[in-house]
Amino acid sequence: MFSVKVNGHAYGADLCVFDKDGLMFDSEQFWIEMANARIRALSKRCSVEQVLAWAKLMSVRTEVKNGLVETVWVDPVGILAVAPPAEEIIILAAFLVEKLGILWHEGRNLAAEMFEQSDADINLDRALKPQPGYVALMKRINELGIHYGVATSDTVERTRDSMERYDCWKNVRFVVTSADVPRGKPYPDMLQLISEKENVPLDRIVMIGDSYVDVKMANATGSIGIGVTTSPEMKEKMVGYATEIAESLEQIEFDRA
Repeated sequence: MFSVKVNGHAYGADLCVFDKDGLMFDSEQFWIEMANARIRALSKRCSVEQVLAWAKLMSVRTEVKNGLVETVWVDPVGILAVAPPAEEIIILAAFLVEKLGILWHEGRNLAAEMFEQSDADINLDRALKPQPGYVALMKRINELGIHYGVATSDTVERTRDSMERYDCWKNVRFVVTSADVPRGKPYPDMLQLISEKENVPLDRIVMIGDSYVDVKMANATGSIGIGVTTSPEMKEKMVGYATEIAESLEQIEFDRA
C-alpha cells in the first residue's frame, strides 16, 4: 500500500497505472517524428499531392521544402495522435485504395508494410524527450517498491524501448495496450483487465495520464484518476472526471502509507 499526494490531498492505493505518450514523454515531438516517418514511407509510393492529402486527413500540418513534405505540427486530437495502430492501418489502407486505385487486399497489405517500416524508422533519440519530473518520479516509486504498469495506445515494444532509455523499465509489471481489450480509452476495459490480472480492486488503482480519456476511464471504474496537463482546454475536458489535476509530474508525491 502506498499514498499519492496531489494538491495537498492524499489517496491510498495498491497499484499505479501510467499513460505513456504525453505523460512520460513530450507527445508533440513524438508525433512530429512519427508523422515524418509515415511521410517518408508514403513518399515511396505516393505523389507529393497524395502525401499532402494524407496529412490533411490525419490532421498533420506540413510544408514542402525542395519537393519534400515535412511536418510542422500535429493536432493532439487528430487521427494520427489518438488512433491506435490497428485503426491507423485501416485508415491508411482505405486511403491507399482510393488514391492508388488498388484492390482492398493490396491496400491492406501495403498499409501494414508501410506502418511497420515507418515505425522502425522513427528516430527515438529525437522523439523521446522526457517530461519534467518523469525520471525522478520513476526513481522514487522504484525506491519505494510501488507496483506499477502502463496502459497505452502504443505498442509494448515501443513502450519498452522508450522506458529503457531512462532506466524506468526494469520493474514494470505489465503493459496493456488497445490491442489487448475490445475497447480502448476512455472505455473501462483496460483498467478492468489490469484489475483482474493484478488482483487489485479498481478503487485501489491510481491512473495517471495527460488526457481526459485517461481520467474518464478511471472515473468509469471508480479508480483514482490524476490528470497532468498545462492546457486550459484539456483541463476543462478533465473536470468532472479527474480526482485531481496537476500541471506537472513534479507536483505528484509518492510515499509508503
